[in-house]
Amino acid sequence: MAYVDDVRPAPAPVVEVRSASERLAGLGKGKAGEVLDISVIGDSYSAGQDFYLNALTQRLAKDFGFAGPGYVGFNHGAALGGTNVKYTRSSEKYFSGDWDVSRLGQASPDSRTVTGRAGAWLEVDSSRTTVIDTSIAQARLLYLGDGKTNELRYRWSPSDPWQALTMTGAGVQEVQLSVPASADWALRLEVVKGAPTLFGLWLANNRGGVRVSKLAASGAASADFYKDDSQWQTQWKAVVSKIPADVYLIMLGGNDQGFGVKPEAYLENMKGLVRMIREIHPAASINVILRQDTTRSSAYPMADYARVLEPWARSQNITYSSLQCAFGPDFKRYASDGPTPMIGPDKIHPIPGSGGRLIADHLYRLIVGGVEEQGCAGGLK
Repeated sequence: MAYVDDVRPAPAPVVEVRSASERLAGLGKGKAGEVLDISVIGDSYSAGQDFYLNALTQRLAKDFGFAGPGYVGFNHGAALGGTNVKYTRSSEKYFSGDWDVSRLGQASPDSRTVTGRAGAWLEVDSSRTTVIDTSIAQARLLYLGDGKTNELRYRWSPSDPWQALTMTGAGVQEVQLSVPASADWALRLEVVKGAPTLFGLWLANNRGGVRVSKLAASGAASADFYKDDSQWQTQWKAVVSKIPADVYLIMLGGNDQGFGVKPEAYLENMKGLVRMIREIHPAASINVILRQDTTRSSAYPMADYARVLEPWARSQNITYSSLQCAFGPDFKRYASDGPTPMIGPDKIHPIPGSGGRLIADHLYRLIVGGVEEQGCAGGLK
């Protein structure tokens, strides 16, 4: 693969990429209080944290410090889901009772909301390790007010007394929670009255380091993160603006390919998503990553999406990166039945220990090095 070290002068978005690298260098030297907030927007590759995102977050935390879990959405949980911050809608251990889960495409950080009725509860558990200290100094619940008064109660461990939580207002709202006394906590939220609609939690500690927020949804396409609707955009920007972000990693396109979305329509959605981000976090660096091809049949190869995304991204001084560069030009070689398998038998998702590790390494270099890829020799152009 080819890299360009001497890029042309560019305005703030690219300058911020380099400042993020400089900030990480400061973190590596133990600079107190410095935090780099990273928000990851994507589909199942990112929502299924075991594919690459958990490993990437662990590595960043080990090298630069851990500033807390960031956004923990009630659709797909945390970047460190499955290990240090456990939550899933697929198990009654964490999600039970009378919940209504919205369809994809909601104006929510991770594309869905959950609405509960009396007795419905959910739980988010922590598990501290040497690298990840799960103590919490700040905790906020993000919700969508319906103009009525709804009541929840919560506690940070089974031995704690319940604390009442009143939710009022209309539109995007937030409410502060108390913080747990211990790093080993099990937060339970339970609906007492009404039918509150919830987005998720934002959790942080009081130390410096990296904080990764997972804004990703399994099955999502670019149209699930951008709609040409002013009310939808207003709500999305209102809630996402409450999640601090210095860096955005956006990896969408795999499901667009699967659904046969025309590359031109995909590009318009990506343009709209970037516009919204620049309105709420104008100083954040934006990185668009295109997934590699697989053996799944589709109307368009990923190269068709690359041909529209790459020139537009570069014209906007947005960092563009293609995973085809990391996987190599011949997708048959890394297919599940190829000589170097990196994609699972479903022909879509990476094998965590090979393809997932490759993605984690690729994005780590992108974040830490702050360099752009200029295409792949023998691959996508």
